[in-house]
Amino acid sequence: MQHHNFDVDIVIPSSKQKVKITADAIEVNQTRIACNDVAAVKYGVSLIGPVKKPIKKKYTIDVKSKDGKTISVQFESSKVEELLEEDHTYYYIMSGLWQYVKKHLVSDFIEQLNEQKQLEVGAAKFNYQGFEMAYKTWFFGKTKTTIVPWSQIKYFLDKGVLHVQDMYDKKKNINVSLHNDWNAVVLNTLLHYLSQEHRKENLEKGEKI
Repeated sequence: MQHHNFDVDIVIPSSKQKVKITADAIEVNQTRIACNDVAAVKYGVSLIGPVKKPIKKKYTIDVKSKDGKTISVQFESSKVEELLEEDHTYYYIMSGLWQYVKKHLVSDFIEQLNEQKQLEVGAAKFNYQGFEMAYKTWFFGKTKTTIVPWSQIKYFLDKGVLHVQDMYDKKKNINVSLHNDWNAVVLNTLLHYLSQEHRKENLEKGEKI
């Protein structure tokens, strides 16, 4: 099988940031974080300007180490079209980030779920049994907390927000932002993975996945 090199080495024209991503580390200008030390990522593309007629796109990629050090890659386009040069730059950087960082973050999540630990991403709290969700009861409008099992979870993305909800009760839901919540992008990939080959159901039974 051919070995593919996902190394990234670029100077971003608009922001003049020098970005280098290898199997060992992520470097932006003079700041370096070893790939094994990455604890969280967040990224996204935002449209800037009026909703109906945005004037440019903003690209952000943030990486955080286990000791709290952060690296931020930010740049903008001067127009809004489907595939700009800046879009290609963004996807080029993301290919390295996916291969060397995000894959092992998804694996870490799976390992922790297999060890029956609780995980938190933004407002979302979850473990091998399912998601912890608060909801209001009809009786006196009190707020209660329950675990919605994995087999009842549905999820979808809308405008950079990941919606996780009980498929039988929309009042039980959690939203996390891909742009603003650390590791929301990892949770999104995890949900894709668990939705295949009955993994959600197996996890819920306490089986290792």
